[in-house]
Amino acid sequence: MNIIYENNNILIVRVADLMANTKLIPYLTFENTKNALEYYKRVFGATDVTRESPTEKQAEEMSLNADVNLDNLTLQASFKVLDQQIFAADSFLGKPVISSLISLMLEVDAHDSDAESALENLYKQVAKSEEVKVIVTFEKKSSGNKYGQVVDKYGVTWIFNAVK
Repeated sequence: MNIIYENNNILIVRVADLMANTKLIPYLTFENTKNALEYYKRVFGATDVTRESPTEKQAEEMSLNADVNLDNLTLQASFKVLDQQIFAADSFLGKPVISSLISLMLEVDAHDSDAESALENLYKQVAKSEEVKVIVTFEKKSSGNKYGQVVDKYGVTWIFNAVK
């Protein structure tokens, strides 16, 4: 890390140094993440699924009702779709609000026939499940790219994009 400036314990570092170790990972919030994980396994073929329930101590710190079944709650979870990691948790601050402001885009290089095939197969699996709303059918567009879009049962928009 290259320190450019230090003043009053505030470090300014080169952005390139930060970017090399930075990831932007989607973090979804659900009313019931345990059920959502089952949905994503079934419909999207989610893999590497992990889920952590709160401990009794954590539940107490979060002021949860003493009679709540902690095994049904999710403090943190993760799963992968096409080897892309997504994190999730229950909404402990109230019912989550559905928004169309954010979408998840799975993008592959169309020159990589294996990657394009995997993306297309995933789209077909998801669309065929009848557990999503197809917004745009995955097909070649005027740009030469293949593109499709669905909204899942939780209101999450998924974009499938094979770029030439």
